Amino acid sequence: MTVHQHHLDQIDIEVLLELYRQACINARTYLSLRYLRFAIFIAINAIIGAATFAITDLHPYHTFIAIFGIIMTILFWILDHRTQLFYDLKCKRIHACEKLLGVADYFVPQTQEAPAGVPVRLMMHLIFATILIAWLTVEVLFILQP
Repeated sequence: MTVHQHHLDQIDIEVLLELYRQACINARTYLSLRYLRFAIFIAINAIIGAATFAITDLHPYHTFIAIFGIIMTILFWILDHRTQLFYDLKCKRIHACEKLLGVADYFVPQTQEAPAGVPVRLMMHLIFATILIAWLTVEVLFILQP
């Protein structure tokens, strides 16, 4: 006999449903937070990147600006990774609740295939890596510049 075949009391069902609701809300919130942070990250990079090359008064500080870009990229990358881990944790809780309630595969049906193309997780890592490499390249160019 599997876990979801056991008789659940009404109070158990209500508790599971509340856990399920909260996990779904939290999962959606983590996704929204992830994309909001990513938008902020791109905006900050665009602003400091443009300022680095366009504002001549900043030329003595190029090295420091590039270091700031490197540190900011690493920090946002870590935040993005941790947000993804929290999202995965909530999805596991959602699946566990669904299994106990006997409605497995309701939230994310396992029968559906992922869309074709590069997975979002890989794409996010590639974007962060590309921006980090760009800042490292800028830093090296500033250091080697006479």
